[in-house]
Amino acid sequence: MQSNAQRELAVFGSRHLVAAKALSLAVPVLAFTGWASAQMPQSDCAKQSAAAHYKPIKSIDFSSKHNVMIKSQDGALTPMDVPYYRATLIAPGTWQIESDGDLSYLIEGDNEALAIDTGYGAGNIREYLQTLTKKPVRFVANTHHHFDHTANDAYFDCAYMSAGTAERATIPFASFAGINFPRDYPKVIIDDGYKIQLGNREVDVFIIPNHTQGGTAYLDKRERILFSGDEIWKGGITISAVGSVAQYMRNMSKLEAHRSEFDRLATGGFGVIDANWVDMYLANTKYILAGHEGEPASPQQRRPPPPSNASAPLTYNRRFPRPGDSADPVPQQSARAQPNENLRKMTYDGCSITYDTRHIQN
Repeated sequence: MQSNAQRELAVFGSRHLVAAKALSLAVPVLAFTGWASAQMPQSDCAKQSAAAHYKPIKSIDFSSKHNVMIKSQDGALTPMDVPYYRATLIAPGTWQIESDGDLSYLIEGDNEALAIDTGYGAGNIREYLQTLTKKPVRFVANTHHHFDHTANDAYFDCAYMSAGTAERATIPFASFAGINFPRDYPKVIIDDGYKIQLGNREVDVFIIPNHTQGGTAYLDKRERILFSGDEIWKGGITISAVGSVAQYMRNMSKLEAHRSEFDRLATGGFGVIDANWVDMYLANTKYILAGHEGEPASPQQRRPPPPSNASAPLTYNRRFPRPGDSADPVPQQSARAQPNENLRKMTYDGCSITYDTRHIQN
């Protein structure tokens, strides 16, 4: 039985990974929504993987980045091509995974286990997850398309994701130039009401777009955890330019309708936090929609990278954004991206929301 102590794998597999070959054959994407498909004896991802005759890759070649260093919080330096994984048990049969990029999760049912997001660290994350459970780890469910959540999807037989996520999943950030990340793995498109069956553990799907157009949350009622990706942050959120305050209010209302079924949020950037952030953001959005206006807000300024030492290796902080990386192919998407006289910050009920007055209603 797993203890609550952290399990760390300092070096997983060979430092020099075998280069993965990208497949040129496009794999069709099947769409499944609602309740009926969840009753099928074989999961939709299993059916899609078999239909595509897909063979998951074994390794992605990071060797070109061996001289780039990743710095952990304890100051330890690891070459970018050396796998680093650490698991923390957060509930029975439920692990939080730290590698690089945002946090990932693993949940175990009686029949199989499911990965939620993949980070973008080196090494075969599926093989690592399989060391944590005796149940087969075949599939991954993505919370949204950003590369630090979908980079390693091709290690799995199939990926569950929303339609908005499928369009941009596994597009590399600039700091990964020169590395091939296959994008032709099978996908099952999911929507509100979809259920992923793991055997005595059912995962419900909620589409809550704001951080990205395809933002998705996964509710595990057995352990009372909502896996919310980057759609809910601790302290404050920004309303995307592709969304609105009203849309975010609807997102939180959708989750609030199930608040009796979860106590914690498993997030990508903040780890596990209290579920009352859903209540606070819902109250804040309702307050704005009632006609209250926040204080003028300054655009978020990206910190310039520290002065470089020509003799020192290029070093990135583990799990922190990297200079030059862009979360979206189309820049300037967030409400904080550029000087904007319409930008407001509302602090209410213990949280803050930054929004554009032109994007209050739809």
